Amino acid sequence: MSTEAQAVFNAYKSLPRTERLALYEAIARSNVPDNYGELIDEELTAIAAQSFTALDEEEARAQTR
Repeated sequence: MSTEAQAVFNAYKSLPRTERLALYEAIARSNVPDNYGELIDEELTAIAAQSFTALDEEEARAQTR
């Protein structure tokens, strides 16, 4: 990952959870492959929730080390 991309990611991680979710959904919407139908809000929310759960678990593991 480039230094610029790492800086963006670090800024993302410092946002409140609701802002991270909104940003994640915006990025997910902008990266839907052409061969898939448009994702509905419920699908995006579920994907974001799963991602945040995984990130929270990873962060918790890192803090206990």
